[in-house]
Amino acid sequence: MNVAIIYKHKDDSARALAETLGAHVRQQGATPCCEAGSDLQCVDSLPGEELIRECSLCVVLGGDGTFLHAASLMKKRSIPILGINMGSLGFLTPFSSREARSALDLAMAGTLKQSTRFRFDARRWRGDNIINQYRAANDVVISHTDLARLLELECWDNSDHMASYKADGLILATPMGSTAYALAAGGPILSPDMEALALVPICPHQLTQRPIVIPSSSEISIRTNSTCFVTIDGQRGCTMDDGDRLVVSRSDLPLTILLPPNYSIFNVLRHKLSWGAREALDA
Repeated sequence: MNVAIIYKHKDDSARALAETLGAHVRQQGATPCCEAGSDLQCVDSLPGEELIRECSLCVVLGGDGTFLHAASLMKKRSIPILGINMGSLGFLTPFSSREARSALDLAMAGTLKQSTRFRFDARRWRGDNIINQYRAANDVVISHTDLARLLELECWDNSDHMASYKADGLILATPMGSTAYALAAGGPILSPDMEALALVPICPHQLTQRPIVIPSSSEISIRTNSTCFVTIDGQRGCTMDDGDRLVVSRSDLPLTILLPPNYSIFNVLRHKLSWGAREALDA
């Protein structure tokens, strides 16, 4: 068994835990692997996509950004992700560093709960040619390139014209990504197991243009009247020129996330975002 270990490089505690778990994996008779450039001691190093191809489990040590980086490596193959929170929020990494070794043992034994999260395929078309293509686990965001001026975005659901947005941008969020940028922009929280996506305009000029939730089977096409920027999971992206077309649809390669036995999305919302909490007033 090969185990991929991906950690937050600028975090010394994440690196130290990665070294500890790598040694533990070897003690269990398996082979720990890391990304090329990680330079962990006694751990095999492989390029990103090869790392995923050769391993059957991915351990992520960091926050949501590190998790999304690991997900971005899963372009042609997806393996279960064990997320250990070493960041400030850790919405996508459900295990604490104290639980890391025991959770790893359960993951290697195949006894942890698995949950599937669908992703987006995002393609930028120019005429009949695909110029850029990405997979997004959280969201696809269309926004300004420089000056803060309104974008005009035409949006279709399959061949059905949805709306003409005049806004600072538009967020397309998966259920997993509904608690990220989309939530900050006033979008709804979607249960992670929903087969739906959310379209959330950023500061729309029309008061009537509210966020909308539609089926995950929808293929969303977007055109813009000016140059804008497309961001994938807050980590990658490209410039979209006037006349280009962005098409976002459900990917056929989902993510598999390993969860604690008592995992509850509502507990996560209460703990991470103080969801539903009320401040007690002094008498």
